[in-house]
Amino acid sequence: MINSDKKILEKVGFLKVIATLQLSTVFSKPLIYNTKQLIDKKSLEAEYNNIEKCISKIKDEQFFSDFTHLLSRFRDIRNTFTRCKAGEILDEVELYEIKSFVITSFDLKNMYDSCDFKLHDITLLDFKNIYKLLNPMHNKTESFYIYNEYSQKLSEIRLNKSELDKILFKEKDLEKQKDFFKRRAYLINEEKSEEFKVRKMLSSEISKYAEELLFFTSNIGKLDLIFAKAKLASDYNMCHPLILTEKKIVMKNGIHPIIKAEVIKRHGVFYPISIDVSTGSTVITGANMGGKTVILSIVALNYIMASLGFFCFADTFEFKPLNFISFLYEDTSSLETGLSSFGAEITKLKEILERLANEDGLLLIDEFARGTNPIEGSNLTKALVCYLNKFSSISILSTHYNGVCNLAKQHYQVKGLKAVDFKAIKNSFNTEKNYLELINNLMDYTLEEVAKDAPIPKDALNICSLMGLDEKIIKIADELYREV
Repeated sequence: MINSDKKILEKVGFLKVIATLQLSTVFSKPLIYNTKQLIDKKSLEAEYNNIEKCISKIKDEQFFSDFTHLLSRFRDIRNTFTRCKAGEILDEVELYEIKSFVITSFDLKNMYDSCDFKLHDITLLDFKNIYKLLNPMHNKTESFYIYNEYSQKLSEIRLNKSELDKILFKEKDLEKQKDFFKRRAYLINEEKSEEFKVRKMLSSEISKYAEELLFFTSNIGKLDLIFAKAKLASDYNMCHPLILTEKKIVMKNGIHPIIKAEVIKRHGVFYPISIDVSTGSTVITGANMGGKTVILSIVALNYIMASLGFFCFADTFEFKPLNFISFLYEDTSSLETGLSSFGAEITKLKEILERLANEDGLLLIDEFARGTNPIEGSNLTKALVCYLNKFSSISILSTHYNGVCNLAKQHYQVKGLKAVDFKAIKNSFNTEKNYLELINNLMDYTLEEVAKDAPIPKDALNICSLMGLDEKIIKIADELYREV
């Protein structure tokens, strides 16, 4: 898929998003998981324009219902086409399935041709020759039979067998019946032999179109996927990404649909994210519980969507396609390999930095060095920010360490609980559950660009006080804050 590992796609929720795509055929699913990241503007714009064109048809509910139903009628007989291409002889059921496939292809081509647009990289071929071959009676049924019209000899054999059956029905003499049954068995073998010759001939003729039939299944999948993308874009009012020449990511009111749905389910408020970042390092700071990880996931998800030719979950999304995306975060699964979370983090970072030396990418780092002591963690994060400033890649880091943002090229801060009057609300609730719900409801997850030296919010102390931590501890911590 995109130039990143599956863990990143899972981490940012991309796999959950594409699982919601309303696909109608089996031909489209492999295309999703083998989708390549697109770098050049022309290819990306072609994908976006395809989606744009289909959105108008999505809104025609009758058309979309008929279209998806038609797609669902296609059976997966790619193995039959492959066998035919290899010169194998098809059986009667397989020939019937090919005839049914071809008839359905006519219906799809007619429906597609009725649209007032043509989609990039979609070609629906015509298989009239195959239809004529499998329909010597020139009727309009999907059924198939080894018709007499295929062979004069076959017709004569069947006629003889039919006449013999009539005689057998009337004959009472057992000895004569035995002779007739022998004769009938011989005719059946002759019939099967002639039918085999017909099937061999039909298979040979169809094999000439096997490559085109396989190509057609690929186009069915592409068409299905384009309409599924358009349906997703229509359902979420997604935006057409704008491709920049400058290495930037500019997102206005971006969301993560899976996380937003979960927040709304628990009666919370989801805050869209806006951000404008360029090359070098951008640091995001904010209180604990401030949603910094979610923010990184929103940026990553929408960048991946845009890079794979999808619309984005935002009002606007502008970006420069880069060679890869990496997301460095605490990976608890590292314990299974015997590495500490910090050790695994450093191992992964080394791989990313080696790649940054040769390619431009998008690097997202969530709370780097949280697995080591604060002094070393702070210094390592500062060093990393300075180092990343030297590259022409885009790096976005979240951190709770002081002084890191001073070294970054840009500093964003989660608004968090800045506007909350803790004294006014402290006596309004008296249970931990109430306080947690209150904090979640009051937390403002939107971003604001601030000065590099803007202090990191100290909401943790207020949260501890609100949740009833011993006042003596609160007082000591407050005094220590003032000493810093």
